[in-house]
Amino acid sequence: MTLLCLLATEPELRAGMASPEGWLTPTEQARLQSLGTAARRDSFLAGRWLARRAVQRWLGTDEPPALEVADSGACRVAGMAGVAGVHVSISHSAGVVACAVCGVPVGIDVEGLARPRDHLALAEAVHDTAQRERLAALPGDARALAFLQLWTLKEAWLKARGQGLDFALMRSLAFEAADQVDPLGDVAVAQVEGLVLAIAADPALPLRIEGLADVVWQRSRTRRQGWAT
Repeated sequence: MTLLCLLATEPELRAGMASPEGWLTPTEQARLQSLGTAARRDSFLAGRWLARRAVQRWLGTDEPPALEVADSGACRVAGMAGVAGVHVSISHSAGVVACAVCGVPVGIDVEGLARPRDHLALAEAVHDTAQRERLAALPGDARALAFLQLWTLKEAWLKARGQGLDFALMRSLAFEAADQVDPLGDVAVAQVEGLVLAIAADPALPLRIEGLADVVWQRSRTRRQGWAT
């Protein structure tokens, strides 16, 4: 089994996009109409177009698949809901779209490093005491990278389990280096130019992660504080 991860800018996706009227499904059309700004609608279309390309490539089919919007708002391949089949996840940040496709539940999150943030203030909501202390000891640029590595890993982990943002749950998550007992891990993070990109799978990531050449993935295992591993 493999995991396919693709990354593209919204302008390049729009440049190659067919007319949405020809490929949007009813649930996608409803979601598109509910978005209040042109920018959000453009981002939604770019994400759905990349997801079609990714699923088509992963399945090795000639025609792009039909996608639906699940009740949770996540992306779902029509006719392939449930444990079996193909699972897809989409993330947007700073005009970039990321998409992951796998044979097990998968989550992806991408964040831009250049966006100004108060990382220590944000960490109060989503990271535990030990994680916050490590962040506080780092200089600015290193702190931004470390914060976003943790943030994206936690978001991807939640997405792989079909859950929305849950700050209490995010604070309970920690990550350990994958070892010989579990060499694959269930999450991985990478830095791609000015972006931090994380993927997660349930129960574990496949051995092969395809789609992004020359990207070095740092694999980890998730541990929930106070829970059995």
